[in-house]
Amino acid sequence: MSMINSANPTKKSNRNALALAKTVQRRRENLHMSIERAADLAGMQFSEWFAIEAGWVPDTVDVLRAVADTLNLGYLQLAFLAEMSQYNQIKPV
Repeated sequence: MSMINSANPTKKSNRNALALAKTVQRRRENLHMSIERAADLAGMQFSEWFAIEAGWVPDTVDVLRAVADTLNLGYLQLAFLAEMSQYNQIKPV
């Protein structure tokens, strides 16, 4: 284990908690697509798409499938990132 990870174990967890958000945002930007356009293509509200890119993890298969289809990503890849993000979110004590 590196000194960086052992000195600050929550840093890696925080990064993993945003894995879905960062992937969705990066892919959307690589496709030169606005949030408005992506949300429209996915049949979502702007606020829902924005929330995903801000760190919200959808809890329904339909939303994840719509996002995956819009971004031309595999559903299983996105579902894995969603699970990882959900698992790594810091929960209040």
